[in-house]
Amino acid sequence: MSKSVDELERDVEASRGRLDGTLAELQSRLNPSSLAEELTGTRDPAGSAALAAGRLSDTVRANPLPVLLIGAGFAFLAFATVRQAAERRRLRVLSEEALKAPSDASLPGNHPDRLEEKLEEALEETFPDSDPVSVRITK
Repeated sequence: MSKSVDELERDVEASRGRLDGTLAELQSRLNPSSLAEELTGTRDPAGSAALAAGRLSDTVRANPLPVLLIGAGFAFLAFATVRQAAERRRLRVLSEEALKAPSDASLPGNHPDRLEEKLEEALEETFPDSDPVSVRITK
């Protein structure tokens, strides 16, 4: 009915041996080369690369239009990226030049004290024969 201590120890040792064998098998299956071999079905990495290239070539021959559209999409994406980078460079150069250039406020005729006088001149030029009071009311 009950097993002796010796029998139990033998059973435990046998179980440990089976467990060690299972762990060793799992470790051998989970290394990168074994995983690649399982995915491609070949033992040779060069053979798997050739197999993948052959499959890709067959797919391209069977579906030329989708491949062409994908290529055009990638080309458009690359073109847009290059164009945006060039536009950013151009704007950066323009903004640097604008910061270096003198502004209109620094010109001698654009002093803030002369603003009212310049406005009067502009109104007179725009409406030469009208009454200045009516021009101000309608503006």
